Amino acid sequence: MAGTGGKREGAGRPTKVDEQKANNLFNRALKELYKADTEDEAKIRFIKDTLMDSQRGQLFIAEHIFGKAPQEIKQTNLNINKEDLTEKEVELIKNSLKERY
Repeated sequence: MAGTGGKREGAGRPTKVDEQKANNLFNRALKELYKADTEDEAKIRFIKDTLMDSQRGQLFIAEHIFGKAPQEIKQTNLNINKEDLTEKEVELIKNSLKERY
């Protein structure tokens, strides 16, 4: 399966103008939904009424208040020394990789 990497139209992060336009739409929708006078009032009500009702919403709030914990990926190589592999094992690995890639 081939990827669709490289530069192409519409790829990448939205422009700041597009992000601001989307933020404005969400803010207007929240103000209308909660019949709030200000954007902040609407956001507070949304947080209280919606986000606090679910564990995912609470996690989202906590990550924004305290920062998201770094994701740790540990890589372990059980065959530290090349002497740990026999010539036959090395050849099997090479052949397997050639067939796949």
